[in-house]
Amino acid sequence: MRSNADPIVPFQELGFVVLPSFLLASERGELRRACDLVLARSRLKYRETAHSTERIELLAEGTSSEHPQDVLSPIARFAGSERVCALLLALARVTRRDAPRLKGVHYYHEQTKRDWEGDWHRDSQFRQPDPALERQRIDTTLAIHVRVALEDDDCLEIVPGSHARWDTPEELRVRKGAERASALMPNATRVRLRAGDGCLFHAWSIHRATYRRAPVRRTVDALYELPPGS
Repeated sequence: MRSNADPIVPFQELGFVVLPSFLLASERGELRRACDLVLARSRLKYRETAHSTERIELLAEGTSSEHPQDVLSPIARFAGSERVCALLLALARVTRRDAPRLKGVHYYHEQTKRDWEGDWHRDSQFRQPDPALERQRIDTTLAIHVRVALEDDDCLEIVPGSHARWDTPEELRVRKGAERASALMPNATRVRLRAGDGCLFHAWSIHRATYRRAPVRRTVDALYELPPGS
């Protein structure tokens, strides 16, 4: 759903919302230049991972030490911007959560080695293979992606409303089974972002992305955790 009004209501209902023209052209250009510089250096230094994987970390400790502060400043400003923080604080209020914490900032790019289909997943499953413990994690924690497309991006697919419930039997069969990279996920919708659009989406939603060598993909994604309220 695209929304120029209060984005929190559609986000709570669907688990995602598209924010048209979230960045001005000048802001987008500055952020793109910084991210592209980190990507170019990563591709030179890491001849495998920066080419075969779909994303690089932008503000991780190891990455930060490799780049001058003026290169990383636009990325840090985006992640801590008033616009982003206003969204997260509004969400924290309605969910009775404490202030959000930045977990990481990634840059999604077109990998140069191969095309591949992403697996359906909830971020909650990572490092938590036990379904009962995963459900507990979903019930007690909240993680949010704030992403901005610097080029048109239609790679993300999501199952609307799945953030607010556990999988149906068919969803669980696809997500955890041999067909997790298939197009068989029921009721999935593709999220289409134009350059400059933002997207707020719930990390516990059932989602995936497709990864291609072309066209160019340039999308910044900041992940935040909203801890339980004190």
